[in-house]
Amino acid sequence: MLDEKVAKELAFLKQENLYRKVKTVTSIKKNKILINSQWQINFASNDYLGLSQNNSIKKTIIAGIRKFGAGAGASHLISGHYSSHDEVEKKAAKYLKFDQGLFFSSGYLANLTVFGGLLKKGDAIFSDKLNHASLNDGAILSRAKFYRFNHLNLTHLEGLLKKSKEKNKMIVTDGVFSMDGEIADVRSLLSLCHKYDAHLFIDDAHGYGVLGKKGQGILEYVAMKKTLSEKDRRRIIYMFTLGKSVGVSGAIICARKNIIDYLIQKGKPYIYTTASMPGIAEGISKSLDLIKDGKILREKLDANIQLFRKTISKKSQLLDSVTAIQPILIGTPERTLWASTALLDHGFYVPAIRPPTVPKNSSRLRVSLSANHTKKDVIGLAKTINKLLV
Repeated sequence: MLDEKVAKELAFLKQENLYRKVKTVTSIKKNKILINSQWQINFASNDYLGLSQNNSIKKTIIAGIRKFGAGAGASHLISGHYSSHDEVEKKAAKYLKFDQGLFFSSGYLANLTVFGGLLKKGDAIFSDKLNHASLNDGAILSRAKFYRFNHLNLTHLEGLLKKSKEKNKMIVTDGVFSMDGEIADVRSLLSLCHKYDAHLFIDDAHGYGVLGKKGQGILEYVAMKKTLSEKDRRRIIYMFTLGKSVGVSGAIICARKNIIDYLIQKGKPYIYTTASMPGIAEGISKSLDLIKDGKILREKLDANIQLFRKTISKKSQLLDSVTAIQPILIGTPERTLWASTALLDHGFYVPAIRPPTVPKNSSRLRVSLSANHTKKDVIGLAKTINKLLV
């Protein structure tokens, strides 16, 4: 019986300290959120530049609602594709140096669209073992042969590519890994793409906005040392989300024109989903401009990252990350939950990340830093963690 199965599984999750509870935010003030009538300094948000609270973006969205209404009313291919959606797609493609962009209401839908649209049975996907869950789900949806290579292990990846008999191949990676903060070796992955005639799909949800001189993500970051060639770019399909550094919601895929055209024809999650409200797209367009000119915000974020890493005394538990994601490895779900709860008592919200989001015995505190955090916030959190993890 379904009820018995559900009850048994829920009991197991509670016993193993893996049961999750929704925390309801009832108010927000810049970098603080109100949970259970208590204000907490929020170190759990992916709003790395603080743009979700930007007044000019909020005003732009409100103006967009007044102009277009509250919702799109239909899917993009019916009557839901507005000029604001079109502008966002063109602007993203221009800033990222691709032919064309395609707007989605979420990153999850974008990833499902790529794999379900471009790949099928008889093709092959090679995915880093620590990639986001939506990439795995997309791979399964495609029915392509699904190979998973050890995290950042290019030797293992090449071994799988050599053995593969499939003609159409796609290597898949996060740009910045969301639970570790590590950065993918894009140049080496592209070298393997050229060698084995594969395409590279990059989910840059946590890289766009913060990496690169103008915040254009991991591709700009790697191009700072050596420019990506047109030959490289033709093999890349790039996705970035709009609910993290961009501060709004949704996602955009950028690629060659024929790839985008094909996804419009074949990508079911795109075809059969109502488009996001056009007012949201107006705000996204404003945010993309602010990110491009957001040097000061990125400098402040970088300063907070360096300050946090300097102040933490338990360096052995702090994973090696130069990004806004600063994980502190604890190990067991029970102790990680205890640490997260203790931090709440001190006025800091830092989530406890447990399996299956991370591998067994690698539960951690995931500290997410923002340009909105003050030096006092960062030092206060680091010193409190130092006292707790003795």
